[in-house]
Amino acid sequence: MRKGTTTILAIVLLTPAFGMARYAPSQLATPEHYVEDLADVVQPAHEQALNGILQELEQKTGVQYIVLTVPTTDGVPIAQYSVELAHDRWKLGQRGEDNGMLFVIAVSDRKYWFTPGRGLEGFLTDSYLGNLGRATLVPYLKQNQYSQGIYAVNIEVVRRIADEMHVTLSGLPTLPQSVDNHPVGPRPATPCCASLLIFLLPIILIAITSSGRGGGWGGRGGGDMGWLFWPLLFRGFGGYGGHGRSGSFGGGPFGGGFGGFGGAGTGGFGHFGGGGGGGFSGGGAGGSW
Repeated sequence: MRKGTTTILAIVLLTPAFGMARYAPSQLATPEHYVEDLADVVQPAHEQALNGILQELEQKTGVQYIVLTVPTTDGVPIAQYSVELAHDRWKLGQRGEDNGMLFVIAVSDRKYWFTPGRGLEGFLTDSYLGNLGRATLVPYLKQNQYSQGIYAVNIEVVRRIADEMHVTLSGLPTLPQSVDNHPVGPRPATPCCASLLIFLLPIILIAITSSGRGGGWGGRGGGDMGWLFWPLLFRGFGGYGGHGRSGSFGGGPFGGGFGGFGGAGTGGFGHFGGGGGGGFSGGGAGGSW
């Protein structure tokens, strides 16, 4: 009886230990897709869109970019965890180009980390990634909107890579949110337009108030001139003018609706073909929420 009790107790004590190590870098197989959602927090639409975009990114630039979600890093500091995965385990990026990129978020640990390869560190600086994470990702995470945040922040990193490498990705959203998380709104009046309005406003008022009194400009009555000035007046305020990008990512504190995925890149769930031996210096940035 005592032997049976001892066996059961040993199983109970050892099971958590085995469970604790299941997300260790040595236990994670090579990714099958660009988005490995082991924490099950990414919505299917976001996962499909990111997979397509990241596949297109690799096809056009050679950059191998993996997004990984895990419940926990099993006690390993997330920066160390990310480098072990990207450099030692998965060998992301092309040999000699060092153009791998890994984003890791440990949901239960409430931590995240960006790890760029050496070849990307020139423009994916620690400062840029740190600021981007705080401005774009953390507000979503604080609202438990993990999928929206993961999608939004990685889209911005992809956009920066594409811009630096002068490629166009068809899968990127056509109406993204600005990096500082404030949707681009109506264009404000330029100084020259404001000055012109100040000069014209008295003339407009005189034209309107003299309506019906005859005289006016050209003997047509001043009121007839109003139709000429009202368009100028409203145009001076900038309107919407098609200025830049005005969409926003949905959810979180930034309002509703996605600006649209702009297509899902090469379509479907992008299949990752394996790392190419790129190098990592151990740099990167991250944080908690």
